[in-house]
Amino acid sequence: MTEIQLVPLESSDREQFIKDNQEAFNYGALEEFGQRDDHFEEDGEIISHETISRSIDEGEAFRIMQDNKPVGGVVIRTEYDLGELELLFVSPAVHSKGIGYAAWCAIEAMHPEVTVWETVTPYFEKRNVHFYVNRCGFHIIAYYNEHFCAENDKDGEMFDMFAFQKILPNTPQSIKANIERITYFENIMDKIQAMESHSPERARLLCELSDYYSSDAWKRDFATNEAGLLPKKLKRGVLFEDGINDLLDE
Repeated sequence: MTEIQLVPLESSDREQFIKDNQEAFNYGALEEFGQRDDHFEEDGEIISHETISRSIDEGEAFRIMQDNKPVGGVVIRTEYDLGELELLFVSPAVHSKGIGYAAWCAIEAMHPEVTVWETVTPYFEKRNVHFYVNRCGFHIIAYYNEHFCAENDKDGEMFDMFAFQKILPNTPQSIKANIERITYFENIMDKIQAMESHSPERARLLCELSDYYSSDAWKRDFATNEAGLLPKKLKRGVLFEDGINDLLDE
């Protein structure tokens, strides 16, 4: 496999990282359309400075290095057993040399606790679609447009995007992540039950618990429990519908 290193992004390299990311996305658009058109987000760019900057601030950014030279970059965000690949780009000058795949393998190895990875890419990025599906093992799960919006996408920023997901087997690290999340929401249940019924904080915690109960995360925790992978002594009332429903019915 191609040898690369993922090096945490330094603040002094931030602006160049953003420019390199924009160049890589622009290359894909120009390769597809042959000219600049209304697929560009702002100032002739497929992806805006603001969008990339926000991803860096909210996630973990790394430079892809080869022979001590930057050849791309990635931004990821993880929470328990869920990972989001916010950005992955490779310099057009080194396309088709296995750098992107090597970077993806490094990301998976870096986070063995993650069993579900998600990402998106513009519909016209054929190279990316091929990369995620045929090389990295993702599956297309949605095509976002004006008739089918991504959750919480109020401004249509995700229109004309394919959404991808990759599901991996459970690992000791992922089970530990399940346990940590279950314990977190068990503590929330205990706090709710100890609070006065009209407490604003209790209402907030009920909303957080409700969001968890209706999430894919709860389904994964439930499935892990059903598979008998959780410790027998683990307190897990949040995985039983009656207990949560009694609280939410209030």
